[in-house]
Amino acid sequence: MKERRCIALYSGGLDSIIAVKLLMSQGIDVIPLFFATPFFGLNAIRNPEGYKSEQFERYGLYVHVIDYTDDFIQILVAPKHGYGRWLNPCIDCKIGMLNKAKSLLEPFNASFIITGEVLGQRPMSQRRDTMNIIARDAGCKNILLRPLSAKHMAPTEPELSGIVDRGALLDITGRGRKPQLEIARSMGIKPQFIPTPTGGCLLTNAEVAAKVKHTIERLKPQLPTRFDLLMDVVGRKFILDGSTTLIVARNEEENRVLSEMVFPGNTFMRISGYPSPLAIMRGTRSQENLSIAASICQRYSKARGMKYVKACWGDSPGSMNEAIDARLIDDNILKGYQFDFGR
Repeated sequence: MKERRCIALYSGGLDSIIAVKLLMSQGIDVIPLFFATPFFGLNAIRNPEGYKSEQFERYGLYVHVIDYTDDFIQILVAPKHGYGRWLNPCIDCKIGMLNKAKSLLEPFNASFIITGEVLGQRPMSQRRDTMNIIARDAGCKNILLRPLSAKHMAPTEPELSGIVDRGALLDITGRGRKPQLEIARSMGIKPQFIPTPTGGCLLTNAEVAAKVKHTIERLKPQLPTRFDLLMDVVGRKFILDGSTTLIVARNEEENRVLSEMVFPGNTFMRISGYPSPLAIMRGTRSQENLSIAASICQRYSKARGMKYVKACWGDSPGSMNEAIDARLIDDNILKGYQFDFGR
């Protein structure tokens, strides 16, 4: 008999937790892979060890964090199967994850792949025809098992070979969560740790999608880097010139996120001597752009409306040793720089 080990595409949602635990209950060794990008799993990219510890403490699962960003960029700019409502390339993203998981079967000595997908739950990527296309294009039709909806699908190789007991799999369909909640309770998952439904990928958010689309178009024919895309998931976005953007944090959590973005080409800034949001300018570090950035930064600080204020700037939050005057900026001029995601 083949190795009783599989790889799971693990999202951290309730469905994927159930899928993993369901196979584990059959004595199968399950290796959960959490694919992370700036748009889903940002916290796992920022702190992978913390994420893995949390998943083990809550669910008893040893999760592997896979930074999927570079692969995802290739998919994002030109998805074969197109986008969802906004800029979410759901079908191609899932195909890419499955291809990556398939390439890891041999290194992990595993023989098949599972996901937490539920037939009919999502309008784009979890229709029966779409799920068949995903399995086909990923080249894993016979080894891809969806345990939660397995009884509505043709048996896969691990079921036919006896590795998996098909009779113990589920027949869930649709968008309701009642069956999953009952199963979660029966599995002993504490109520406070049952994940709630979330928006998932930030590319389904109209504002983030518009920011990312602008970045892709602005940088053509070059591909955006992970550094470019990370700038689009937090903060207010301003366009200073054709090659330069400014991101201003909106709250303390965004200050923390921006403070970690010490990347080549980033200039950090805040107003000196007053409570101020952290800002990052990315692009051309000209005197004019620094001056505009300082004025915008002042507008969102506690020094708003004050004369003779200075902004400090540098290559990192800990080295903002340069200074520049922050001049008052008219609101109409400010709006001219602010990125309008509705345009």
